[in-house]
Amino acid sequence: MKRILCYGDSITWGYDPSSKTRFPYENTWPGVMETELGADYKVITEALTGRTTCWEVPYAPYRNGKEQLPMLLESHSPLDLVIVMLGINDLMDMVGKNANESSWGLISMIREILSPVFGGKPPKILIVSPPTLRHLSEFNKMGFKGRIEESKKLPHMQKLVAAEAKCEYLDSNDYIKASEVDGVHPLEDQYTILGKAIAKKVVDIMQ
Repeated sequence: MKRILCYGDSITWGYDPSSKTRFPYENTWPGVMETELGADYKVITEALTGRTTCWEVPYAPYRNGKEQLPMLLESHSPLDLVIVMLGINDLMDMVGKNANESSWGLISMIREILSPVFGGKPPKILIVSPPTLRHLSEFNKMGFKGRIEESKKLPHMQKLVAAEAKCEYLDSNDYIKASEVDGVHPLEDQYTILGKAIAKKVVDIMQ
């Protein structure tokens, strides 16, 4: 059985922008991916709303993705593949990073993943760029006002990082969009599309 760790923020968690709750697991992109992949794969989801690549969030503890990652890699080892979808929260006003800085944060995470526990074999890595920001709700303007154009730079920079680090790469923007409800999170049909697209990519990677 192939073991996959999905590491992300509220988009991987499955946040529903309409109800402001969580979609059922089977309707999140990791849940859809797990169904598509079948019994030969074990999918482990470690997702937290507001998580960044490697930056602290002043009002919310434990959001530094790099700090939490080593513990989770060890807890779930051995792993065959780690899927990382992070970066959009780095652009929040409270965090204050740009797309370039966010991509360096992604590099810090890749370094952690490629340091295997107890001499084990490092897992493969798939970097998935998050959906770019769209028309923001009044609440999300508090966090992301003026950051829409910066979010559009993130996929290109993450693709460069993935190529340099010899990681696999997928841009979610090739398949889905954030909703017009809050401008950050996809709706349920988009999670389904993304889960199926990532499942297909995983099969190609693991062959």
